[in-house]
Amino acid sequence: MLVQIRNIFSGCTNIDELIKSRGQFVMNKKISLLLAIVVVSIAISLPLWAQESGRQEKLLDMAVLLKNKEATIKSREAALDEKEMRINMLQDELRNQEREMQKVRVTVEKLMTEFKALKEEDLSRLVEVYSAMKPNAAAPLLGELELKYAVEVILRMQPKKSAKLLSAVEAERAVAISRAITQIKPVE
Repeated sequence: MLVQIRNIFSGCTNIDELIKSRGQFVMNKKISLLLAIVVVSIAISLPLWAQESGRQEKLLDMAVLLKNKEATIKSREAALDEKEMRINMLQDELRNQEREMQKVRVTVEKLMTEFKALKEEDLSRLVEVYSAMKPNAAAPLLGELELKYAVEVILRMQPKKSAKLLSAVEAERAVAISRAITQIKPVE
């Protein structure tokens, strides 16, 4: 039917021309009116089809643009996923290092405690030795001892024994030991 209508309309510029050129059709007013409506609707539809075609082109352009944006977003998303994995790996590595540092800290604290205990034991023994010695024999040794240890020995000895020992030490060294003792902050 559409092909017949196309054949009828081909080469015709208006309805009268159409009626004259196709004499085989006998048209009454109703058919003419119907034909006129078809022609007018086609004439009206042509610009709409053109607009629709333009809209389709715009839609296609937008679809291409959206597809490109989607590809960009996917690549950025992949890059973010990769960075997130890297961050997670670094966080795991940091946690492992923290655990190792904690182990080292515990070991060092244990060694320091042992060292202090040994030092305390050694100082206690040293105090016993200096307390057992005669002041004139202990004085030269105390004079050569490192100042902080000499102070500890004097402080740990019984006051009478430490006084006798300090009086036997050279005057300059006795003053240095006395000054160091006075600079020690009292325990609160």
